[in-house]
Amino acid sequence: MDVEQFIATFRSVLDDKANSVGGGSDDVLWSDEEIVGYLTEAVNEVAERALLIEDHTTPAVCSIALQAGVGEYTLHPSVLRIKRLTWNGRPLDVTSTEALDDEHVAWETLAGRPCRYVHSGSDTLRLYRIPRAEDIAVAPTLALTVYRTPLAPYSVASPNEVPELKTLYHDRLMQWMYRCAYLKKDSETFDPNAAAKHEAAFTASFGQRPDANVQRKRRDKRPPVVRIRF
Repeated sequence: MDVEQFIATFRSVLDDKANSVGGGSDDVLWSDEEIVGYLTEAVNEVAERALLIEDHTTPAVCSIALQAGVGEYTLHPSVLRIKRLTWNGRPLDVTSTEALDDEHVAWETLAGRPCRYVHSGSDTLRLYRIPRAEDIAVAPTLALTVYRTPLAPYSVASPNEVPELKTLYHDRLMQWMYRCAYLKKDSETFDPNAAAKHEAAFTASFGQRPDANVQRKRRDKRPPVVRIRF
């Protein structure tokens, strides 16, 4: 479905009056802008819960220009998780600050060809090692495959835009939109029981929203190190 179809489906299911003869903006409980806002929120929820938007082609998201002597780089704000990162065609291994602290003294200042990276879940990634001018001459950019949120909110002004999710998920997105609709603080719309029912249906399809504290603990967990005994 595109944006226009999401609006029509929403109004049809919730029996809003926008499609009635002579129906105007004063005759509806939810404006088009509100409905499209609910759609944006629903897709963001799916992206965060189930990591269903994968991207390796959008230049602003998936390509980072290296700078000599710079080890920390800002990610696009839509990035939720890095799936793969390569430099000069070679995948870099993900690591942690704790693991690097154990392995190297002053690792944050070591220069050379990048071989690992740290992503703490913030909007930045840190390279180990820090690229030099001669390294950048070999390959000037990092290439990323990421899981992300939509690049911009959906808009009534773009009625034919289609969410970046498989079509089979579109009907399930509606559950979150109905949940938002029933939480609107209005005597004719507010129904927390109905909202809870639709949120439960949405969660059954896409899982629980990740707990921020659990995510932090997982990020801080040191990658396993296999030691070989001879």
